[in-house]
Amino acid sequence: MDSDMLIKPDARPVFARLARKSSQFRTDEGGAMAILVLFVFVMMVLFGGIAVDVMRFEMRRVALQETMDRATLAASNVVLPVSQTPQSVATEWFDVAGLGDELTYDYAVQEVTGEATATSRKTTMKAKVRSYNWFMHMLDVPYFEGPTISTAQQGVSKIEVIMALDITGSMAESSGSTTKIAALRQAASNFVTILKYDKDAGGAYTIEKDPNNLISIGMVPYSSNVNIPVDLRNQFTVSHLSYWNYMADQGVPKINCFEIQPETFNTMKLDRDVPIPMAAVALVAKGAPNATITSIGTGNTYGGVVTISATNATAIDTNSGTYMCNHGDNPNTGTDESASNLVVLPMTNMTALKTQIGQLNPRGNTSIAVGMRWATALIDQDARPIYTALRAGVPGMAGRPADNADDEGVTHSDGTMGTRKIIVVMTDGTHVSSKHIRDAYKSGPSPIWRGDDGKFAIEFNDSGLAPNGGTRPGINPNGVPAPVNSCSGWSLADTIVNGKTVKRNYFVPHLKASSVRRKVGSQAEGAGTGTNVSGGCDPRAWITPPAGVAPWWTGSGVVRRLDWSEVWRYASVDWVIEQLYMRSNVTGATDYNTIYNLMVGNYLTSTSNMDSLLATNCTAAKAAGVEVFGIILGDNVTEAPIQNCSSPGTGYYYKVTNADNLNAAFEEIAKIISPLRLTE
Repeated sequence: MDSDMLIKPDARPVFARLARKSSQFRTDEGGAMAILVLFVFVMMVLFGGIAVDVMRFEMRRVALQETMDRATLAASNVVLPVSQTPQSVATEWFDVAGLGDELTYDYAVQEVTGEATATSRKTTMKAKVRSYNWFMHMLDVPYFEGPTISTAQQGVSKIEVIMALDITGSMAESSGSTTKIAALRQAASNFVTILKYDKDAGGAYTIEKDPNNLISIGMVPYSSNVNIPVDLRNQFTVSHLSYWNYMADQGVPKINCFEIQPETFNTMKLDRDVPIPMAAVALVAKGAPNATITSIGTGNTYGGVVTISATNATAIDTNSGTYMCNHGDNPNTGTDESASNLVVLPMTNMTALKTQIGQLNPRGNTSIAVGMRWATALIDQDARPIYTALRAGVPGMAGRPADNADDEGVTHSDGTMGTRKIIVVMTDGTHVSSKHIRDAYKSGPSPIWRGDDGKFAIEFNDSGLAPNGGTRPGINPNGVPAPVNSCSGWSLADTIVNGKTVKRNYFVPHLKASSVRRKVGSQAEGAGTGTNVSGGCDPRAWITPPAGVAPWWTGSGVVRRLDWSEVWRYASVDWVIEQLYMRSNVTGATDYNTIYNLMVGNYLTSTSNMDSLLATNCTAAKAAGVEVFGIILGDNVTEAPIQNCSSPGTGYYYKVTNADNLNAAFEEIAKIISPLRLTE
């Protein structure tokens, strides 16, 4: 045995040596960082390379997507001949683009499908892009690859458009280099053109892009109210329809305005079975009490303004802005423009519509709510019977308006898809409440009579308050002796004619002298020689009919009782109050404001009420799927009503500061709702 074996320690195990080396390494402060730096650099290059490869792939994918979008749009144009199928056009576009570089990237078209009908074309293209990596191949990722898809369709949907256009008096004002109304005529006409036509090589809109009449467009010009054609009026149940030439339920020629009730503004439907009050055609402007009335016209229809005395009245002029309901005729032109501001039911014939747009004439106050209410009523599905009756045989109008639920996701058997419903509402002002004739004075027998010579009388009953009755001059109440309530000294007691009692219930204003001499002693009625009193009671103005209940005066021919609607045909509210009520001196009929407020009130009550009704109606439209585009013209217009009415999202609300820019807003909207677009 080796003696060293007794004193030599055993060899240390391997793990013990490793532990010792590790401990030394941890405590050793010498050495270099080269290896660590090299490692970090390699990692930076690698991750930077990954970013480069991802960016290159995304660039290639976007290039492919844009090319496919252009190809499918071109292939989906319905004006292409049938021989050029969607597949062939899309494939040709893709090939001509010259995409692909097999060394760094390439594209592969996987599938091109398409369908073409008489009313639509649809193209779908599927492809993939492969981008070869410059760096990630070191990680065994030689390329990135991803699919893309593009779908386009023209005739995606039928389109129903209603333009609600402001034609109030302020639209006659200058703005920029033109007038507001001139700018509106041009902008609305261009809007129609862009919807129906594409540009040719010269930049003019001459290429038909709606050969199958998928787009219908209507117009609602509005001011204080909305004037509708008589054939449209006849599609509804109405009340308070005017007399004309002493015949009931004729209506006022060329003027038909509804007073749509506020409770209907929470829906689009305008019920055709529930009676809607007609607005009275009446000059309701308030005059100065006891002033001479000068706003009475001539002839048997509404005509020009002439100055008259209180002794005669014929026909009033409806061209004043104080009418809540009027036509658009301008009496200064010498031509009949009464149809200029009529509602145009949606049509596919753009020539006729543009002619009507070109005739718009500014009139009246601003009632955006009423204009919008008509627009929603005419685009609602329940208006279909109206279209069936009034648009029968017009190309493309069968079945319109479409169901409100007929959105773009619905595919029909003829290849067409759902319907886009669009309202464009434009204004240059804020709401202004308008005066109107109250229902009680719109129609029904009035106490006013008119002779063939155009002269008037008014009847006061034996009892009751004015304007239906009232104590008359010369009639002494409760047996009080004259002259307590006498007529310049004479008592206008009942008289007996042919054994009949005839009452002096009729005041005939043109027989009343401007001044009256009072009775002295036993002088004959009306032949007084006493004090001359200006405006005094004249017994001759309370003429006694010979033996009946109707008034009569020499030279007047047949004297007829007027319906209230015919009263307003011949005289203004102001004239009636001044000359028939106040000049009579009947108790209770001498206060101007009392009589005026009985006859006249505010339609839709106030500006805030009209704002609220507009918001309610716009909400109903948007809830039914209607897209609402709003346009404001001018700097001083309150934006909130139109802005809130517009659909949410970009491109639905426009504010232009002057008329020169109005066309740009309409053009932008027309492009947004163009029927040719990408759908996927």
